[in-house]
Amino acid sequence: MDKLYKISDNMVLGLNGDVGDMNQFNQFITSNLGLYKLRNNYQLDTPAVAHFIRKNLSDVLGAGNPYYLNLLVASYDEQSGPKLYTIDWLASCHKMQFAAHGLGGIFALSIMDRYYNLDLTESEAHKVMLMCVREMQQRLLINLPNFRVKTVSRLGVKTLPDINSTMWSQKE
Repeated sequence: MDKLYKISDNMVLGLNGDVGDMNQFNQFITSNLGLYKLRNNYQLDTPAVAHFIRKNLSDVLGAGNPYYLNLLVASYDEQSGPKLYTIDWLASCHKMQFAAHGLGGIFALSIMDRYYNLDLTESEAHKVMLMCVREMQQRLLINLPNFRVKTVSRLGVKTLPDINSTMWSQKE
């Protein structure tokens, strides 16, 4: 299942959580951002989108019917460059250099912490993601076979080859 949704030309929304909540919330966010762009002739920048998402998660949490979702909002703004926000189901929102959610995120964050730097090329970043997936598949009982990878740059959203266990079994 592709959990990375393109919500504008240079923005991706990554979701994990309940499948029904993911689909409904993605449609809600995408529709409202599209409506905003139609009414105002420009789209919201990344901090505004992150705040919009956080506000909506906070409202439904306060109403007692929360979305059980964790989100990553990744984008590239012409003026300020790349941005990444992480938002959890309790509506806390933080701007990050790198992030991961879920059970595997515990392992991925330690690898990203060690190998991340501002000068990573796309190829080097893909190798870091490969290390993260490999660690998850070795340590977790739940073994997901494929991981979708997308990048966001000034050129837009690009889908890279999926990461799966055959990628490192061929190299060993």
